[in-house]
Amino acid sequence: MTVKERLREVDANLLLSLHALLEERNLTHAGERMTMSQSAMSSALIRLRRHFSDELLVRSGRGFDLSPLAERLRPAVAEAVEAAEALLGTQREFDEASSTRRFR
Repeated sequence: MTVKERLREVDANLLLSLHALLEERNLTHAGERMTMSQSAMSSALIRLRRHFSDELLVRSGRGFDLSPLAERLRPAVAEAVEAAEALLGTQREFDEASSTRRFR
């Protein structure tokens, strides 16, 4: 299976869930951040674990630690989310003082 074919199988929303999970290291907090229930975030984690063939978050006492793979993914995931926000994010408010647009 090519990378392109594998990418088509992935739900793009999982990128945001992965980002929240890697940052929060907590299903409930990541779910709140994403406005998802804890069970929905748990389902996302299951799908991510299946995709990466890795635990990603490893139970440690009452919390979670990141697996070595998750640690390596963190910077790339943060960069991908930042790029997606820049590309698809909300429109900026119009600032007439700094605008170089010309209207007729």
